[in-house]
Amino acid sequence: MSNWYETYHFPKEVLEQADSIQNCLNSLKGDIAKIRDVSKEISEIHLIGSGDCYFISLAAAEAFKKIAGVQAVAFEAYDYYLNKPVVSSKTMVILFSSSGKSLYVLKSKDYAAEKEAITIGVTNHADSPLGTSCTIPLVTTATGVSKTFPSKTTTSVLALYYQLAVEMGVQRGTISEHEGQQLSEELAVTVPEMIHRIYKEEHQKLMEASQAYLEARNYVFVGSGPSRSSALVGAAKIVETSRGQVTFCNAEEYMHLFGFAVKSPDVVVVIGNNISNHRENQVVEYAQNQRARVLVIGGVDIENPNIDTIHVAPYLHSLSPWGVTLASMVVLHLFASELSHKSYKNPDAPHDVDLKHVINLLYTGPVAGWQVD
Repeated sequence: MSNWYETYHFPKEVLEQADSIQNCLNSLKGDIAKIRDVSKEISEIHLIGSGDCYFISLAAAEAFKKIAGVQAVAFEAYDYYLNKPVVSSKTMVILFSSSGKSLYVLKSKDYAAEKEAITIGVTNHADSPLGTSCTIPLVTTATGVSKTFPSKTTTSVLALYYQLAVEMGVQRGTISEHEGQQLSEELAVTVPEMIHRIYKEEHQKLMEASQAYLEARNYVFVGSGPSRSSALVGAAKIVETSRGQVTFCNAEEYMHLFGFAVKSPDVVVVIGNNISNHRENQVVEYAQNQRARVLVIGGVDIENPNIDTIHVAPYLHSLSPWGVTLASMVVLHLFASELSHKSYKNPDAPHDVDLKHVINLLYTGPVAGWQVD
């Protein structure tokens, strides 16, 4: 492993994700059970966050609907505060801010609390405004405090959301105990094993891809179903660590619209969802015909492989749609890390912007991990 993984926090934390997921699931079993028990009478779940915290909420909402049989909606925090959807005592509002200080997450929490909703504050800091003012805090210190753009916190919290959906599903009878045990084992054992395999078997390939795709005009991330969250997170990491230009869409949107603008200087990243790969296969073919460079992740078929098409971790097809979102995020984190390395960018902080000013706009106080003079 190069000194890159010792010098900067982001690449180091990318390699901690397998352990972070396991640590969070193991250490927060009691908290998840407590949230499950207070959710017995709820009729709807609202998931609130910004950036990664919002992106993973899209996949989590699908899990709560599919696995637990509960209506669930993901909201970006500012939109939630502006729109103020109907909330009652039968609504569970789950708010995620790693710092616990995100301005509109806290404003959204205040609105939900006024309507007597159950508020779950997911944060890395128990003493933060979010951690101290919600109905039940879900404190993710088992991941370790992040000192850079999020990676391990993102995947760990999504795993926690999935585990909560599983336990609620067993409790409500929408899945059997056996099905619940299988999904829980996948989250706690199989997914971390897959992530370790990705570290071992795919890292070199991603290093080569980052070199080959270094000068892309635009990176187009394509993910459908729960894997839309993976596409959004992957796109965010390119912006954060390399300050590159990105687009994100699902496969149908690519076929109907976004593909028209793709040219040879672009990279198209296609992420399998393990539900259907029909449109994903077509996106690969379409992008190849546009002479784009294509990075394929997971269980997507490539009918005409060529020098500009790289397939990473095809074995992810064996996971559930929930497990593959987690594993593919790790692939995308590694890709972003290597791309930042090859472009000589600092992956931990964008020093070409006034970061202190931006933090003052976004948060209600200093943010742990961001050392800004």
